[in-house]
Amino acid sequence: MVLGRAGMRLEAQKFAVYLLIPITASLAFNEPSVQKWSADYFQFMKYPSNPKTNLMEEYESLKKQRDEEIEWEKRMEEKRAKGREEYLRQLKQLSVAKPDSSGGDSNVVDDSELRQGRGWFGWLRRRGRGNATDNSTSLDR
Repeated sequence: MVLGRAGMRLEAQKFAVYLLIPITASLAFNEPSVQKWSADYFQFMKYPSNPKTNLMEEYESLKKQRDEEIEWEKRMEEKRAKGREEYLRQLKQLSVAKPDSSGGDSNVVDDSELRQGRGWFGWLRRRGRGNATDNSTSLDR
């Protein structure tokens, strides 16, 4: 324990923090708008449906709504797939339309070239190969 004037200041600061945190929290979270939002968001009170409602109709309406959501998601997935295909087609057209100055087409990369050396430790394999050739060439110089 710290003695003297410094100890008194430390204890006063700790006491102030102990009082300030709960008072600030109660002031911030005791607002009616915050309480309403949290009750709606976390659904603290979820009352059962009215006993006079027809549960079959309610179930059918929820099922219809869910089926519409699923159909919309399928349409969006198809739209994204078409957009991807269109994008890839445009990239192929651009790579074919712009050949390399050496006469070869360096913009077109084969999938096997992209996949070679990929993975978690691909950088390690390439580094090891490169060091062996680099060391022999640097020693010859």
